[in-house]
Amino acid sequence: MDDNSQYLDIFFEETDENLLKLNEWVLEFEKDPTDIKILNDIFRAAHTLKGMAGTMGFETMIEVTHHLENVFTVLKDERITADEEVISLVFSSLDALSEIVADLRNGQDIKRDYSTIIQTCERIFLEANHKDYSLTLKKDTKSTVITVLDEADWEIVENTKLNNFHAYSIHIEIESISIMAGARAFLLLNKLEEFGHVLKTQPTIEVLESEDFGYEFQIFYMTELEKNVIEEMIMDQNEVEAIHIERLEKDTVTKEVEEPTIEENKPATKVNQPHNQFVRVDLEKLDAFMNLVSELVIYRTQLEDISQKTNNKKLEETLTYVSRITDQLQSLVLNIRMQPLHTVTSRFPRVVRDLANESGKLMELIVEGDDTELDRTIVSELSEPLIHLIRNSADHGIESPDRRIVLGKPEKGIIKISAYQEGNRVFITVSDDGAGLDTEAIKKSAERKGIPTDDLSKQELQELIFHPGFSTAEKVTKISGRGVGMDVVKTKIKKLGGSIDIKSEPHMGTAFRLSLPLTLSIIPALLVRVGTHTFAIPLSIIGKVIHIEKSEIRQTHNGEVLIDKGKTIPIIHLAERLGIGHEESSSSHIVMVTIEGNEYALCVHSIIGQQEIVIKELGQEFMHQKYYLGATVMGDGRIILILNVTAICLERNATTYVQ
Repeated sequence: MDDNSQYLDIFFEETDENLLKLNEWVLEFEKDPTDIKILNDIFRAAHTLKGMAGTMGFETMIEVTHHLENVFTVLKDERITADEEVISLVFSSLDALSEIVADLRNGQDIKRDYSTIIQTCERIFLEANHKDYSLTLKKDTKSTVITVLDEADWEIVENTKLNNFHAYSIHIEIESISIMAGARAFLLLNKLEEFGHVLKTQPTIEVLESEDFGYEFQIFYMTELEKNVIEEMIMDQNEVEAIHIERLEKDTVTKEVEEPTIEENKPATKVNQPHNQFVRVDLEKLDAFMNLVSELVIYRTQLEDISQKTNNKKLEETLTYVSRITDQLQSLVLNIRMQPLHTVTSRFPRVVRDLANESGKLMELIVEGDDTELDRTIVSELSEPLIHLIRNSADHGIESPDRRIVLGKPEKGIIKISAYQEGNRVFITVSDDGAGLDTEAIKKSAERKGIPTDDLSKQELQELIFHPGFSTAEKVTKISGRGVGMDVVKTKIKKLGGSIDIKSEPHMGTAFRLSLPLTLSIIPALLVRVGTHTFAIPLSIIGKVIHIEKSEIRQTHNGEVLIDKGKTIPIIHLAERLGIGHEESSSSHIVMVTIEGNEYALCVHSIIGQQEIVIKELGQEFMHQKYYLGATVMGDGRIILILNVTAICLERNATTYVQ
């Protein structure tokens, strides 16, 4: 066979997609085992996985999917019910397949033991097939093809043909004097598997092996071999009486078996109706496209700068069209890069189900707004922090059913994920209706760590759980510990240009609110001057810009503050924080920003204006500079640093705690 490495990327992408769907659909089927449509979708996806594994020649994956498909077959035939054992077995099989795919993706050939899963699948299948399923094949095998192969099979057949494989229906008769017809059939199947993939047999492989069939059987086979080569190979085997091979063509078979009639005066159904067409694009190519558009934005800015200096009307007019096209390109590439949150949250119901079984608690996950879109770079990084928050809710948020009844709550706890977009930000809230945070326990834990708590508000006390190594858990569980690793969650969100805040009430529950940028590539920013330096501040975190006199600044024991509409807002002098020399002035410009639900006043010397900027990563030599998110290139070629306002503001908070 030809090297299939060129198809690996497609294989992994489609396998991930099918495994994700299977987990979703099995969860739905567990809730309503009478839903035949869901069961058909499940069977189709499992069948597709088996066919893809067969095409690529991944034997372990073929074996696991084959036995899993058998379980789905007897479920479809209503020979077994979807009880807890069956559903747990299905999920274990899906976990095994995910593990196999992960090994393949990493280029590892790990010989893992899946015998328990395979044997359990086989036991359930054989117990369901206690009656005789022997089959006498008709000479007209076309009708057999129609009844045996379903839509999922035909999809595999068509996909296989795209890879220059042939699909055949092979009808074999074993000599009636054969003592072990099943063993002969098994040897034939093994021989065929050396040069292709057996899609399905009629009767099933298990029935063939049990010898519980006549001397005829049918194989649906995909291979690169030509028909005459297959005939010779099979006839060379002992005790083969006869063989009949046909090409599998759905359209031809369907037309010969069915004889549709057209009703008089009924208009013919139109074919080739327009439909949405999709093409898979390599992520690296998409990133390259994004980088090119980003460069275009930079050069557009340079042209705008030249236009202003030269006052050339014709250039201005041409630049208007260039700007319009650039904006459209920018919007297009950003939309292409956007991905719904559903690609992450769709796997969470399975996580919550497993956590409920593990903890003995009753809980349900509700997801709202998972069609909200973010840049795929951000979406791909969200799974770990969100799962951590879910685990904390499940372990130390949601109470046991008995405890919830005593508290007057429903037995089943609720974990909720909600998301929505507001401007250039996306807000995601992970909440539960559990016990809430124990501020007294937090205070005791803080005091043990030497953190003063007397002057801290309730909100500030709760936010201490984000400090590295902070925990109030009295014992460590397999699931999680409230507070353990929360600093890791916060660090991950900050790296994505976001923030996280917390609200909690005793016996009411806890809510973590994440604020994230829509994209990490091109953002609107406010340019400010600090001393002789120019900096960029992301516009999404700015509330307003005001001008104040020095006399309006108040001095407190925690530093300088500004009173705005009755609220006391801490002032941060960027010149001092960034170590930039400057001349004293009687007035200042204040940029009001909101970080993790708190307002801060950034003091700058002048406001330059708003501008779209392209974020460029800083080199390794600047990685230790925590006050900067990145850099951007201006129209005149100057490099401007983008401020990490979150780090600047939160450092002031940490300093305040120490004071």
